[in-house]
Amino acid sequence: IYLYYIIFLLAIVTNLVTLRLRRLPVGRAWEALREDEIACRSLGINTTNTKLTAFAIGAMFGGFAGSFFATRQGFISPESFTFLESAIILAIVVLGGLGSQLGVVIAAVVMIGGIEMLRNIGFLQAIFGSGFDPTQYRMLIFGLAMVGIMVWKPRGLISSREPTVVLKEKKKIGADMVAQGEGH
Repeated sequence: IYLYYIIFLLAIVTNLVTLRLRRLPVGRAWEALREDEIACRSLGINTTNTKLTAFAIGAMFGGFAGSFFATRQGFISPESFTFLESAIILAIVVLGGLGSQLGVVIAAVVMIGGIEMLRNIGFLQAIFGSGFDPTQYRMLIFGLAMVGIMVWKPRGLISSREPTVVLKEKKKIGADMVAQGEGH
């Protein structure tokens, strides 16, 4: 059970590191690139290097997670990772909201918990008969839920993405100052 505590501790550390990275210049460049690549280029940000740093740091965290997965499983093969698992992970990120860590955590709990709950639903068998197997229809239910959430909340479950850098106070100026070119 100590391995679970280590993984939980490393998840907290990962969360803190990513929150800190978002406030650094590279994190602001990632945010600008996510929102509008053309505007990011016009600001003089090298989009290729910015994408490569995001990929490298993501691969680093993925490597950490993979090492713990290998430790827990004891054996790794390509058959361990199916297309369905990749699709679920992508759905978790999209449903949680791109750029929202809390949204991804909530979406992971809902998606994984929902899929696991569908395995143990006995009342569906009572309604549809004893021959009904909910595990056969869980991907249909999963797809319908995805479409419903994409219609209901197209930017994800938590779609309010606050920029990492904001002005602390807004300064009010008169119209005469604007006419002189001193304000916005």
